[in-house]
Amino acid sequence: MTSQVYRPHHCVSLLVFALLLCGFLPGAKAQTRGAVGGTVTDQAGAILQGAQISTQSPALTVSTNEEGRFYINGLAPGTYNLTITYVGLAPFTTTVSVSAGQTANVDAQLHVANQDETVVVTAGRASAEAEAINVERAADNLLQVMPNEVITSLPNANLADALGRLPSVTLERDEGEGKYVQVRSTEPRLTNTTVDGVNLPSEEPGVRQIKFDAIPSSLVESVQISKTLQANMEGDGIGGSVNLVTKTATDTPTVEITGLGGITPIQGGRGNTTETATLGRRFGASKKLGIIVGGSYDWEGRGIDDIEPSPDENSGATWFDGMSLREYQYFRSRYGLAGSADYRIRDGSNLYARFLYSDFKNYGDRWAYQLQDNTPGVSLLAPQNQGGTPSYDGELRNPDIQVGSLIIGGNHVFNRTWYTWEANIGRSSYGNSPYSDANFGSTLPSSNCQFNQSATKDKYLPQWTQPCFTEIQNPANFVMTPTVGGITRDLGEAVQLNLGVGGSGAWQYHIGNRSAVFEYGGKFRNEHKYADTYVLSLSPYGTLSMSQFPNRMVNHNYYNGGAYQLGYNVSLEDVLAYANSNPTSFSSSSTQGQDPSQFGLVEQVSAGYVMNTIDFSNGVRFIAGLRAENTFDGVHNLAFGDSGAVAPNAFSGSYYTLLPSASLRFRAGPESDVRLIYARGLSRPDPQDIAQPLSWSINGNGANKYSVTFGNANLKAETGDDVDVLFNHYLKPLGIISVGYFYKSLQNPIVTSSYQLPNYLPPGAPAVDRGNYLATQPVNAGSAWLSGFEASYLQHYSALPGFLGGLGLSANYSYIGSSTNGIPGRSDHPRLLRNSPNVFNISPTYDRGRYSLRMGISYNQANIAAYQYTDGMPGGIKGPLSDQYFYSHIQVDAQGIIGLRENMSLVLSGLNLNNEVFGFYQGSQQYMIQREYYQPTFSAGIRWTPTHKEK
Repeated sequence: MTSQVYRPHHCVSLLVFALLLCGFLPGAKAQTRGAVGGTVTDQAGAILQGAQISTQSPALTVSTNEEGRFYINGLAPGTYNLTITYVGLAPFTTTVSVSAGQTANVDAQLHVANQDETVVVTAGRASAEAEAINVERAADNLLQVMPNEVITSLPNANLADALGRLPSVTLERDEGEGKYVQVRSTEPRLTNTTVDGVNLPSEEPGVRQIKFDAIPSSLVESVQISKTLQANMEGDGIGGSVNLVTKTATDTPTVEITGLGGITPIQGGRGNTTETATLGRRFGASKKLGIIVGGSYDWEGRGIDDIEPSPDENSGATWFDGMSLREYQYFRSRYGLAGSADYRIRDGSNLYARFLYSDFKNYGDRWAYQLQDNTPGVSLLAPQNQGGTPSYDGELRNPDIQVGSLIIGGNHVFNRTWYTWEANIGRSSYGNSPYSDANFGSTLPSSNCQFNQSATKDKYLPQWTQPCFTEIQNPANFVMTPTVGGITRDLGEAVQLNLGVGGSGAWQYHIGNRSAVFEYGGKFRNEHKYADTYVLSLSPYGTLSMSQFPNRMVNHNYYNGGAYQLGYNVSLEDVLAYANSNPTSFSSSSTQGQDPSQFGLVEQVSAGYVMNTIDFSNGVRFIAGLRAENTFDGVHNLAFGDSGAVAPNAFSGSYYTLLPSASLRFRAGPESDVRLIYARGLSRPDPQDIAQPLSWSINGNGANKYSVTFGNANLKAETGDDVDVLFNHYLKPLGIISVGYFYKSLQNPIVTSSYQLPNYLPPGAPAVDRGNYLATQPVNAGSAWLSGFEASYLQHYSALPGFLGGLGLSANYSYIGSSTNGIPGRSDHPRLLRNSPNVFNISPTYDRGRYSLRMGISYNQANIAAYQYTDGMPGGIKGPLSDQYFYSHIQVDAQGIIGLRENMSLVLSGLNLNNEVFGFYQGSQQYMIQREYYQPTFSAGIRWTPTHKEK
């Protein structure tokens, strides 16, 4: 920890912007060369994104953008042969004459090769899959794309659920939905998220990762995952970078409206509804101006049946100290708007504005009774005292989570140069009253509750004697007093505000008959993340009995058929209403202004890069680049003394990171290519690791009489060097086989460390105690590696006879291994957090006439959720004191779309059809911590597309 005055250095960015400014004039005046521009469509007139346009002399390749347009500049006057290719369609060749200072126009229409290879590329998932394959083929890095039509072809509750179907992508789930995206089985912090290439601020306090369940699944045009980075991309994301692509208007008006409603069986049935709408078009003189806006709203009511057993640490799974019976009821609403506007100045140049906004509210109750085994001396390994009485905890969850991004910019292409500029603002917030709790203690002098070992036939269903349930069904057994129980409310707001500006430029030149591009650019962003949060605590002056509140939850089918009996469940809303109506009956205290979670972090990142691309003959393309990033962190938080004294605290730190990258792509046959890629990425520390307030406390006497915890502004970003080898083979009429291997070497991982502070003395402590402090803080320590094999397959079997021609299959599999070294407190080499060794997705499909059917089967193997620093403790690495794991997760979803009249379709879907369990365990599966069920969700509705949605 340091205290210093720091003035951020932005020399790299300023130099780049100066070069950009100076470069405009000569680029604009050069008129000795010409250009070729145009649009690529299919035979139905739908635009084709990702089509490749190539020339032989000079050897160069460009791709069509989201409007289906392409532009090749810097061509000497003369005649050129253009070849246009698109996976799923026959190649197109033409000859074009280029004049000095002029742009030759080429509008190409591609067709299927023959009737046996008919692929409908103008609608539905088949069209979107073709687009994804072609965009991925055109990308210089290792990219995977999921267009909106693919996202909505299965019942994905949010964007995380959709992304979890891509190769080597796993999810951290919460309340029945995906929450965090984990690329290549790395922890969520190592995955970066952007909107149209600009960093998106995290909605949650203290962390960097995006909470994807806060974003509707149909809000964006597509989602891209970059598994390798380039110098001209944001450097964040060791695991990968998720890019949300906003919608873009096309020449044909776009209108699409979807409405769905459904139900889930748990708690007698809860409903859900989804409404989406998208409209936009390009218009004006020569269709220069395009505007498109999409909106989405969904609401769902869901219940969760949950048990959280407490295995005895001595006897393991043979006995239980206690168990929490939990029932959830919540109501989620998500709405969002996204879109873009762009104005085409001329061929190759445009101005644009893009925006995305989402609001997520998760309102719900949780009821929890803690059972306590009251049988003495049951341990098989050592005698122990069992006992205790039941307790009740009710919780009201009501967070309001918002995130938004606005980007304005421009692209300006001249004869041999191009320039881009961009300014952006992003804001996220997490507030309202996220959590409120009411705790009631027991009036029973003792409990007759016992764990029933003889009746326990299933290790996942530990049984309990009837008195356990009888006791929790009597509300008179539970009270709140000045010394027992109470009410707490989390209040305030956590906010992150991002401001950024950037620019880049490029100069096209030739080495013989080979085309080359030298690119350079810079960015600066200022991120301010702060938490003005606090806790309000209420305690009754007298005795408040639970019996004066009504029972708000009765579920006779609790936990898959009544394996347990729920208790008397009061609503926290009733308890809060009583407290608000009787303020003089409660004493109150607040941590406002002195809450340990309060902090302010200003992070400034200056970045500059250079990159060079050379196109050789025969499809060989080589790119090399270097990105430099300077990071400054300034912290304002609080220091807490053992006496309760609070004082302002401030400190700062900085670090510099170099990020080289290189890639080589070459043809391995007429329909195949190979890619060799090296790239270095970084993942910055979580704000809570940097800005955690300093606090100290008295533990007793001895060498470590005091303990001190604090953040570390000198934390450096974790870096990862990645090597990828990928082979792609493109199938006819539409499909791809991909096989690849990757290896990542991670440096400076962030871990928690405890160590002695020989000269430290907290404020107010006596001088004689100097040095008697055990410090705990996050540090950079150790190293790790991650390697894996990835394979994916996509094929539409349209050449098969008759109805079989509608069959298709999409599947992917990944095996990922990892090992860590030098974790404080550990002598072994555990896997990385969130490293799921085996991951697969299988999706059989059928598209024929009016019918489109999809099934999705997703599997994530068990992985470490949190390390336990327990070397030498009983149980070893697989015992009840070892690392905490997520259970393996396999989930089956399905959706069918049936075409009706008047451009309407009937949509039928089922989510989590196999009622998969979610939970944690300690070391081995029998040492379970939590197991919860959600039941399937069934939906039906109408999708209306009054005009053809042009791709």
